[in-house]
Amino acid sequence: MGSLADFKRALPVGAKITLKERFGKEVNEERVVGKIQSNSMAFFKSPTNTSLVWLDWPKATLLEFDGKTAKIYDPGYRDFNKEEQAIVDGRPRDAKQEEIDALSDGNTMFWRCKAYYKEKGYEYLFGVQKKEGKRITTQQSKQVIQDDAIKGKLILKYEFAST
Repeated sequence: MGSLADFKRALPVGAKITLKERFGKEVNEERVVGKIQSNSMAFFKSPTNTSLVWLDWPKATLLEFDGKTAKIYDPGYRDFNKEEQAIVDGRPRDAKQEEIDALSDGNTMFWRCKAYYKEKGYEYLFGVQKKEGKRITTQQSKQVIQDDAIKGKLILKYEFAST
């Protein structure tokens, strides 16, 4: 199985590649590599089309590359592990302060919780920002962790032109 570095090396400017699948739908669209940058690459939609379509490099954990086919995945979801659940269960609670915050449009408890998660080293359990490739989110009315270390749904599948 190839790495992200192998994938990047396989895409010199001018290389032809076919977008076979996008979000579960077969598309079979030819692309020509137009530009390479450290954080992304750009394709021409066709040899005659001069507008570029940009693709950010995926996280290495979200890429499968065998030298002929590249598959890029969304981050996957998982339940809290025991440590995360203990951190969430131990978050600061103060019913009286929460009532004061609600009546006065204050945010004391917000800042207490934010500081708590930061101090514990689990900032991704607070808010929606990704930290360390993880973030807390809701799926089917349940809080879960979106984690870059887990492959989720296939979003893009590219096939390299045979040489």
